[in-house]
Amino acid sequence: MKYKIRVFYINSNKEALIVDDVFDTKNAADTAIEEMKSKFPDMYEYVKLPVQ
Repeated sequence: MKYKIRVFYINSNKEALIVDDVFDTKNAADTAIEEMKSKFPDMYEYVKLPVQ
């Protein structure tokens, strides 16, 4: 299954960053989220969404 990442401001429904990449595996999406967390610590919430 493929995944997209949505990035929101903490405690809101407003999207903060737009990530256009589609990741082939859950592991690849998790790795991308960890990289973003290291660049922007405690600023955003990350959500993985499955896509078809």
